[in-house]
Amino acid sequence: MRKYCLFLFLLCMMSRAYAAVAVPDTNKTDAKGRKQGLWVRKPEPHKLGYTGYFKDDMPQGRFVYVNTGDTVVAEAVYFRGGYASYNRFFYPDGGLMAEGYYLDKQKDSVWKMYAPDGRLIREECFANGHLHGERVLYDRKGGVAERQHWFRGLRNGAWFIHDEQGYQLCTYKLNLSHGDYKVFYPDSTRFIEGNYNEGLKQGKWSFYLPSGTLYKEDTYKDNLLVNRILYLKIQGELRPVRTDTVPLVMMYPQGGRAELLSASGKRWVCDEKFETVCGILDMDFYFYANKNTLVAFAALDTEALPALLREAEAAAPVEEKRDGEKDASLQLGQNAAVVPLQLPLRIRTPFPVYVDANGLDILRNNLQNMEVEAE
Repeated sequence: MRKYCLFLFLLCMMSRAYAAVAVPDTNKTDAKGRKQGLWVRKPEPHKLGYTGYFKDDMPQGRFVYVNTGDTVVAEAVYFRGGYASYNRFFYPDGGLMAEGYYLDKQKDSVWKMYAPDGRLIREECFANGHLHGERVLYDRKGGVAERQHWFRGLRNGAWFIHDEQGYQLCTYKLNLSHGDYKVFYPDSTRFIEGNYNEGLKQGKWSFYLPSGTLYKEDTYKDNLLVNRILYLKIQGELRPVRTDTVPLVMMYPQGGRAELLSASGKRWVCDEKFETVCGILDMDFYFYANKNTLVAFAALDTEALPALLREAEAAAPVEEKRDGEKDASLQLGQNAAVVPLQLPLRIRTPFPVYVDANGLDILRNNLQNMEVEAE
C-alpha cells in the first residue's frame, strides 16, 4: 500500500514537471514593459489572435494569426530585428491568397496574389508602401491582361491592357496620359490612334473598322474637339461625309450593304454593311420601310410628327385586315403595323418610306423627348 501511494506521488510530481515544460509562461513583459518570450493572444471580433515570440518588444521568427474560428488566416516570419517580415495570407480552406514582404510595416519588394483555385492573378512591386516598378495582372488562362509601370505610387511609363475586345498601348507621365495612345482589335488590326499631352488629347485621332478602313478623324486642342471628319468607302474609294448631308440610310438588297440618300437626292451604295454605316453616322434607330429594306433616318419632320402619331392611334387594329393588304409593296415584315404610315421626312425620297410597329415606337419616343426638352 505504501509503495502504491509512493508511486502515485512520484507520478503526480512528474506530471507537474512535464506540464511546466510543455506549457511555459506566456504574455510576459520585462521591467521596462517590453514584451518578452512567447505571446498568445486570443482572437476577438474584428481582431485576429496570434502566437509568436518577442524579444525586447520586437517580433522574432514565425507568427501565426487566427480568426475567431481558430482558422489560420496568415503567417509571418520576422527578421532584421523584427523590422522586416515575409508574409502569407490564406483563404478559409487554407489555400494561399497572397504573399510578400513588409519592411517597417510597409509593403516592400514583390507581392503575389492568387485566386481561390491557385492561379496567380497579380504580381506587383512596392517600395515604402507605394507601388514602384512593374505591376502585372493575369487572365484566367495565365496570359498577361495588364502590364503597368509605377513610380512612387504614380502611374509612370508604358501601360499595356489586353482583353477579349483587343488590346491597348499607352504611356503615363507622373499619373497623366502622355504620348502615343493605340488600340487594336483582337487580330492586331488597328482601331484607334491618337496622342496625349500631359493628360489632354491633342492633334488628330483616327478610328478604324475591323476591316482596317478609316472611318473617323477627330482633331483635338487641349482635350477640346475642334473638328470631326467621317469617312465611308464607296466603290473602293474612301470619301469624307457629313452627317447633315446624309438624312437617310437604306439597306441595299444585295449583300445587306448600306445605300445613302443625300439631301440633294443623290444615292450611293457603300462597301460596308448597313449596321456598320449606321454606327458610323450615329443613327441608332432603324426599322423596316418595306418587307426587305431597313431604314435609318436623321431628317425627321418634327412638325408633321404629332399628326402622324394621331393618325396611327386612330387606325384601330382590325384582325381581318393584313398589313399591305391593298398593296403588296407595302408589306413591312415581322414588325409590321396593321396600317402602314409614311415616315415624315424633310426631304423627298425616291420611294415612300413606311413605318412599321417598331418605327412607331421610335417616333413616339422622339416626340416625348421633344416635349420634355420643350418643358
